[in-house]
Amino acid sequence: MNSVQPKSQSSLHARVLLFVVFLLPAGLLADTVLLRNGTRINGRIIQQNQASVIIVSGNRRQVISKTQIARILYNNNYGNDEVDKQKEEEERRKRLEEQRKREEAERQRRAEEQKRQEEQRKKEEERRQQEILNQIEEEKAREEERKEQERKEQEEKENRENEQPETTPETDPTSQQEPGFFDSDLLRTLIGEEVNRHEIRFRLEGGGARIRPMFVPFVDEYNGLRGPLSNKTISSSPASYVDGASYGGEIEYLFDRFLVRLSSRRLEAAYNRANYELGTTTDILTGLPTDSFVLDLDYARELSRTEHSIGLGFTAYSNEFLEVRPVVDYMGQFTESNNDGSVFGFQTSALNYFGTQTTKNRMWMRGVRGTLEVLYSFQLFGQALQWKISGGVVQLQGSAISDNRGNFFDSGGSYTGQRSFRLDPKVFYEGTAYDSTLYYSFMPDLRFYLGIAGQNGLATVTEPNIAQNFDGLSPLEAYLQIQQVNDALKLGGLRDHHVRLSFGAEYRLGL
Repeated sequence: MNSVQPKSQSSLHARVLLFVVFLLPAGLLADTVLLRNGTRINGRIIQQNQASVIIVSGNRRQVISKTQIARILYNNNYGNDEVDKQKEEEERRKRLEEQRKREEAERQRRAEEQKRQEEQRKKEEERRQQEILNQIEEEKAREEERKEQERKEQEEKENRENEQPETTPETDPTSQQEPGFFDSDLLRTLIGEEVNRHEIRFRLEGGGARIRPMFVPFVDEYNGLRGPLSNKTISSSPASYVDGASYGGEIEYLFDRFLVRLSSRRLEAAYNRANYELGTTTDILTGLPTDSFVLDLDYARELSRTEHSIGLGFTAYSNEFLEVRPVVDYMGQFTESNNDGSVFGFQTSALNYFGTQTTKNRMWMRGVRGTLEVLYSFQLFGQALQWKISGGVVQLQGSAISDNRGNFFDSGGSYTGQRSFRLDPKVFYEGTAYDSTLYYSFMPDLRFYLGIAGQNGLATVTEPNIAQNFDGLSPLEAYLQIQQVNDALKLGGLRDHHVRLSFGAEYRLGL
């Protein structure tokens, strides 16, 4: 009996142990089976073989084929799903709370930074306002100091006048004399304020130009004189001018009221014209008179005028906004034109001959130009401007040479020879010059300017000195006949002028 009871008690203990094992929480003795489709099964594996696994999960026994299993975890700490979800939810809440705290801290930091910047901006604004107030106070103080200084000077002047003793004609005979011409107050009234300057000014300019030399009107006048001599009607179409360019520069040296100026510039342009000659001639074959017509077309390849001058000036009057100074220049002008032309001769409306010709004109003149310059300084829209106006007279004299060469062919194209025409007159020129320039101070030592200037006058031609002409007259015969016609008609001078519109820059170098 005693031997049987221990055995039954042993069996009972085993059953109790097995029951306790099944009653233990799954999270303490959990195995996990991970399936290939992502499903996770937590429980206790009670049996497995090569084909399947038997797991108890939630008081339910499941048989799972190993072909469905991706992985098996033994005695892991996964716990059950509800506990995991609670842990994950708790962690998520912690993360959200931490993120909220960080965002709140960042918001507070930005608010503090914005507040600090606003305070700094207010301080900076207050500092600027204080500086402006200080500057206004300083200006007021300087103005009051200046007024006080003027008041003291006025008082000192009045005291000096009061301290002068009263004189009578017996004690001071000179008291009744008129003030001298070189009295300081009178001299200041006549010449203005002092001009304290010592500088050099450099100018470079460019722009457009228009030239009307005496060559064209001289040809017109010569044709007008030659017509009555040859019993032909000779006229010219108005010259068609093409405006060109202008460029040059100046250097001025200024010492107190004195001025020395060197200038050089060149003007370029072009023109074309046509001469018509209608008359009668003798037919070579019949010997009978027949109508003739000559058309002479002239094209200028080049028309230029170069001018050089040196001038001396003196400021006769000056104040803070006005300066007046006369200037005298010794100048030289060189005018040149190179022309190409074509000549066609007709008899009874039929082409008789044709030819090509070239003409070279040169004129040298030199003399004096006297001008009066007025410079007016003013402010416009807060900008410093100066306007220079000058006008004067010009008197030049020199000589000119005009060479014409032509090669002629008959209507069949055979060369018939060369004809030449040469003039070498003396020239005397009188005219006026003008200049209007506006200066704008871009920097203290640099300013830009825009101006218009020119020269207009009459050139008188004397001693034409004709070397050869188309009418077969000798030089002496042609000269005498032209002089006779000129004296009879009392012809005036030939107009010769030019104008330029220029813009440039001036640099001032103080010495």
